[in-house]
Amino acid sequence: MTLLQLLLGVPLALLGVLALPVVITLVQEIITKRKYRHIPGPKPSPISGNLREFLTAPGGLLGCLEGWVKRYGDLITFRLGSRQFVLVADPDAARNVMVRLPNHAAMSNPNMHLTKWDLRSMDVWGLLMARDLRSMDVWGLLMARDDYWRGLRAAWQPAFSPASLRGYQALMDREALALAGRLRRQAAAAAAGGGGGGGPKAGEVEVMSEMSRVTLAVVGTAAYGVDFNAPEYGGSGAAAPGSGSGSGPGATLSLAASLEAFRSGRQPSLVSACNDFFRTMSPSARSTWSWAVALPCLLPAIRHVAAVAPDPVLGLHIQSRRVLRQVSTKLITAWRDSHTPASTSSTTSEGAATANGVAATADAAAAAAAGSSSPGVAPGSFLGLMLAARDRSRREGGGKDGAAASLTDAQIEAQVQTFLLAGFETTANALTFAVYLLASHPEAAARLRAEVDAHLPPLAPLEPEQEGGQAEQGSGGAAASQPLSLETLDKLLYTEAVLNEALRLFPPAHATTRETDKDMTIQGAHIPAGTTLWLSIAHLHTRDGVWPEPQAFRPERFLPPDVPGSAPELAPRHPHAHLPFGSGPRMCIGWRFAMQEAKTVLSRLVQAVEFSLAPGQAMPLDTVAGLTLAPRHGVWVRLSPRGAAGGRGQAAAAAAAAGKA
Repeated sequence: MTLLQLLLGVPLALLGVLALPVVITLVQEIITKRKYRHIPGPKPSPISGNLREFLTAPGGLLGCLEGWVKRYGDLITFRLGSRQFVLVADPDAARNVMVRLPNHAAMSNPNMHLTKWDLRSMDVWGLLMARDLRSMDVWGLLMARDDYWRGLRAAWQPAFSPASLRGYQALMDREALALAGRLRRQAAAAAAGGGGGGGPKAGEVEVMSEMSRVTLAVVGTAAYGVDFNAPEYGGSGAAAPGSGSGSGPGATLSLAASLEAFRSGRQPSLVSACNDFFRTMSPSARSTWSWAVALPCLLPAIRHVAAVAPDPVLGLHIQSRRVLRQVSTKLITAWRDSHTPASTSSTTSEGAATANGVAATADAAAAAAAGSSSPGVAPGSFLGLMLAARDRSRREGGGKDGAAASLTDAQIEAQVQTFLLAGFETTANALTFAVYLLASHPEAAARLRAEVDAHLPPLAPLEPEQEGGQAEQGSGGAAASQPLSLETLDKLLYTEAVLNEALRLFPPAHATTRETDKDMTIQGAHIPAGTTLWLSIAHLHTRDGVWPEPQAFRPERFLPPDVPGSAPELAPRHPHAHLPFGSGPRMCIGWRFAMQEAKTVLSRLVQAVEFSLAPGQAMPLDTVAGLTLAPRHGVWVRLSPRGAAGGRGQAAAAAAAAGKA
């Protein structure tokens, strides 16, 4: 062989090596297409499948799915990259799938494909990221499977017992009052002609930023047992220095600000890391390496290359997860140090109580309200509950808490991070959508105000601002307000109806998945084992024929029939049409926590200020469906004070409400 022939052969050999993954992928696509040829659906393109339609269709992902349902029916197959899906759009079939199948499909955002141990191919990703960071994906409750998931679910239960939920209420109300105080000041300053600090115009605020601050403070403090208002965590009280998250509206929504901070080498606070995690999970924040997801056989090699040269989006994603890991490790170490053999007796009694759901969280919330920011774990926090349950179970040799006894530190860290991430953005988004709907429907807002004023304890007068223009941290200017009890929350039927209607029209958890563990039949069609089923909750919530006036905001459809002003004729015509938290064994375990928090925050907000859509706020609302459904550009409202009584004219409001009834 001559030198010339050798030189010419090298490019051809490289071309062959590069072409091989494409050929393998195309062959796999042909096999998959034959497997699902009996199910209708859109024609996929080679390699990318139907991904382009997902990204470019009017209305985004949700609009694309709606169009396919209208065109192809209630059972549809489509492909995104190398992954084949079957969409189940019929309410009965979807409910049956959720009840019968216990396992979520091993899905993720493309950025996570580059950073995780892929459960389907079981290849070890090695160099891309420290192995302990895979716990977010593999060991968390969301993606847990089979017996491991059942054990985890049992270990989670004490955190959502009635006693634990009662213990969380003081924390929830404290943060709701802090929000009420901030917004009352901004509204008063705007009415008086001052700046208010609420946005580009006096009295205007971006709702999602404010709700994110509240929900992250609540769920973060409940999860970790530390005060998220403390400066070292960059919580609702203050932004961490150099975090890229200022106090102005919209700060928590800016991926550009986070990327700028990342490029400059600034380390994010825990709060910023949580925000960055969700930012990098949006479809608009894909890593430039994510193209490799379309060629699964190349993923192991691409992971190694991406580890050496991550682009800013992938680097930010990895950094956010590393911060979460470091904080969890620090707090678990503090727990272990505080539970030495010398303190075993006190630990045993305390752990036995809190692990069974006794409301020690009230003590944690009170300590946080007093400004405590101990580096240890509060006994009533979610992390404290799980650690105490594990330690007690190990001392007792297993018993009824045997699942907890087997958990490693890394697995407990994964549960705490799941608690934090699952409870932060979904509740913030739900509250943002509720405020948008109330601001655009004044009659519903008026009825809600009447209910709130009739039942809630009055807000205390605003405290004078301290030097620097801030009220006492965490007080929100309403530290002396009477607490909002669970008994009072139970009376807020219309408030709950508003939230349920907001969750129907804009479900933050807009879809869920299941994986078939064996061959099954759905609507007469054969579904092979190993199929990924896509269940569009957003479609079920606005399906024609199931919901009267499906696109209208009518909270009264969710009121009990015996309540004055209810509208049973608007109720769904299917018993399982409203599924904001899923259904079946994988239904969200924290749904009561989320609804309790949302009712507390919304009722305090409505009590404190009135709001209307700010000039320039788009209608209808533009949303983006990523890991969750969220407003694409936030929601801007204009605040105004609650009249002369500051929202405390409860007797008059109660009389007005009775008159309407």
